Amino acid sequence: MKSAKIFRKALSLIDGFTFESDLPDVPDNVLLPLAATQASDVTPEDVQSNIVNQVNVAFLFCVRGEDVYRRVRGDGAFYHLILADWNSEHSAAPFPPDRIEQLITIFVIARRRYLVSDSTEVKTKLTSSVDRFISIIDEVDASSAPRRPPGLKVPKGFKPSLVWPPAHFGPLDVAIMAESTIRKELFGFDHKNKGDEEDAPLFPHDQDLPLVVRKFLCHLSLTETVPDSKAALFPAPVAFNTNEQRQEWYLPTGHKSRFYATVGEFITYAHAQFRNDEFGPKHHVIGLFTPWFFEVDAVEAKAAEKDEPIPVAWQKTCFRAGMMICLSEFKRDGIDWTYRLIMFKPSRPHYIRAEEPSDRRPKQDAWIEELLKLLKSDFDIVQGWIGGKARAHRDAPSGRRVSPDSVEVSCEIMAEIMEDPSSLPTTRTGLIKRGFEEMDQFMGS
Repeated sequence: MKSAKIFRKALSLIDGFTFESDLPDVPDNVLLPLAATQASDVTPEDVQSNIVNQVNVAFLFCVRGEDVYRRVRGDGAFYHLILADWNSEHSAAPFPPDRIEQLITIFVIARRRYLVSDSTEVKTKLTSSVDRFISIIDEVDASSAPRRPPGLKVPKGFKPSLVWPPAHFGPLDVAIMAESTIRKELFGFDHKNKGDEEDAPLFPHDQDLPLVVRKFLCHLSLTETVPDSKAALFPAPVAFNTNEQRQEWYLPTGHKSRFYATVGEFITYAHAQFRNDEFGPKHHVIGLFTPWFFEVDAVEAKAAEKDEPIPVAWQKTCFRAGMMICLSEFKRDGIDWTYRLIMFKPSRPHYIRAEEPSDRRPKQDAWIEELLKLLKSDFDIVQGWIGGKARAHRDAPSGRRVSPDSVEVSCEIMAEIMEDPSSLPTTRTGLIKRGFEEMDQFMGS
């Protein structure tokens, strides 16, 4: 009760905004994690400061992403960029994109309500940031979509180019590619401008940080996708079945869990690609999955044992388990489609050194079972295959001095499919020949 009163008072102290009167009573209020009302000696002024400072940073990132917001025309995918940019610190960090959008919307509406109903002019850092983003929102809403979408702002030191990313990429692709490090390293690359061989990123491995993996995926998508491509590549590694898992690992990964996607975000992307109206529906949606099967307390113990920061222990000891998923349209069922799922999971006899160790395999099996439940809840999957091998294996660079791991070989088969979609078998005979086995739950379908 005391914390609710403090929270209500704190909202009244945020000058220049008129919030809904029942906002403090809304269950699962998006502002509560920012408020930090748990301390016994917290004051309304403390809570007001906590909220204002963090929300202001979020709006500054929204303003900085103006070119992305204009390019995607306000699509919710814009908030994937804010998720990557906003290195937030609060009890529910990181917010998923839809929660960030909810937070931004609350302040935009509260600001508009204040400007309409109160004649008292108030100018603060927060009102300035919110007003700047409101002006961007209003300009986009008042305009018609141009025939050619605008390109993103050119990074410093680059020459202006044609529209980048190319117009055939959707809102989420654009938001992921617009992250500052990805934009700087890949700006200008597309299927006509692939650069030299040395420009292509190496296959990432199982200890690489998520931005390294994102760079590989974005480069592969940019250079191998054309307007009439039948395959779409999800541009971020998927590591979590739920956002709660992403939040659990936020601190142990040094806030890097925000660069990994959830299964739900992959599903949303797949739906959008299968119904792509502008450039034609895709037939295949491909994703790289890189979960790890360790517990937070074990990582904390390892860090204490080695006397090193927990994020360092996570990167070095929580080996990511690479897998590839290709979800494909299979047959029409009336107006709907049924789907075939192919999961490349490196294992013996083809990848003895790349498969998960025996002590982690039960956790991997449980994770895959939960993944399949989530996929089947959204798609009518009538065929499922698992295992497999690449059509042509490439050795790891000599500098690696180790055998290719599961992330590397998963990237290898993804590159094969993106470069030549026909390389992935579509018949039962072809799949069996390539080392895939039919999943038990789909046998007889």
